[in-house]
Amino acid sequence: MKLHYRKYGEGEPLIILHGLFGSADNWHSLARRWGQSFQVFALDLRNHGSSPHESVMTYSEMTQDLNQFIIQQRLGSVNIVGHSMGGKVGMCFAATHPDTVKSLSVLDIGLDRVVGKHELILKALSSINPDEFGSRDDIKKELQTLIKSENIQQFLLKNILRRMDGSLAWKFNRDALLEHYSDMTTNLELDQSFLGSVLFLRGENSDYLEPALSSEILQYFPLAQIQTIKGAGHWIHADQPELLSTTILDFIS
Repeated sequence: MKLHYRKYGEGEPLIILHGLFGSADNWHSLARRWGQSFQVFALDLRNHGSSPHESVMTYSEMTQDLNQFIIQQRLGSVNIVGHSMGGKVGMCFAATHPDTVKSLSVLDIGLDRVVGKHELILKALSSINPDEFGSRDDIKKELQTLIKSENIQQFLLKNILRRMDGSLAWKFNRDALLEHYSDMTTNLELDQSFLGSVLFLRGENSDYLEPALSSEILQYFPLAQIQTIKGAGHWIHADQPELLSTTILDFIS
């Protein structure tokens, strides 16, 4: 597995792991900003963005993908910033490769199962076959009948690509994401603790994380701390990019 990535800046390595249905493209602005202080790698996780499509999709496999990437790039010890699904990958990686993780920032996700968060997106993915539409505008009109949020509409439209033959398609592996959705949103079970530096960040307007860390999280990440990003929902990087940027930089330094 050779993950697609975008690279920014020079210096100590910092890896960005996006959330479910996302990609490295969602992190371009923040990656450029962090690239002024670090060598930043924004990854496309398997079945997302421009990375390979695979029928197998588990956190164990995605953790192995990340380990292979770090070895391929000869990065040594790294800082990891993971949002939602990417945060779970980061937690799995820190627990299994503790000597490789200098710091871990987990954005708006915990260990618990995620319930009732993606129904509209799942409905849109199940009902829309891009190759049946002539243009992105036609797909947008269909999305507008299914999803009221313009932000979610644009988020999904960024995952539409045009093939060489002119037809449209989902950029991510839609079938694999639908098949393994429950695997990506189930309880995260860890076998080991990580004794390094961990920062959990929650969006003030999000209900993914409680204001205080649970006993289970502290069991596996005993040195973890938590902060709330005011004015942000689940997509902290979109809602409060400047506040997120400075918070992460302060934590790593």
